[in-house]
Amino acid sequence: MKTAQAVAYLQAQIGSAVGEVTEFLGQTSLEVKKENLLEVLGFLKKAPNPGFATLMDLTGVDYLQPTKRTKVIYFLHNPENFERVRVAVYVERNEAIPSVTELWEGADWYERELYDLFGVRFEGHPDLKRILLPDDWQGHPLRRDYALTEEPVEFKHGVRPKVPSEIIPYVKDKSKP
Repeated sequence: MKTAQAVAYLQAQIGSAVGEVTEFLGQTSLEVKKENLLEVLGFLKKAPNPGFATLMDLTGVDYLQPTKRTKVIYFLHNPENFERVRVAVYVERNEAIPSVTELWEGADWYERELYDLFGVRFEGHPDLKRILLPDDWQGHPLRRDYALTEEPVEFKHGVRPKVPSEIIPYVKDKSKP
């Protein structure tokens, strides 16, 4: 099923769940309500002739204005016709959205990464815990209100990152006194 057909069919079946639909550079994006997220994603996965069976990626964008919230974006792929659709949902700070691990087992690590770096909680996740940062780490570094520091992050498994000032040379502008 083509993306435009799937979106039209989705809107006909559960149109109240879908907010804004945009098309940009050949990619369709849907904005859905948090309470309808599983219904919409399940519908798109099982859409007739087959649907968007593959979850390619799951990521987030954090916002401070107009309210502090995170936009969670699901990238779905149809393996039959190679089309893609983006599904976005907004989640306020300290709110949770349903886990999609029942639909796609591979979402497990994506959701853990979003929890670790953005602080997005997923209800029903089988093992929601940090995946990159140490378990006792305070805060979520990809949130816009997270303090910028030169404190080296202590990753798991002995990975030693470089401090930004060690890899970005400071060059004084000679045109200014």
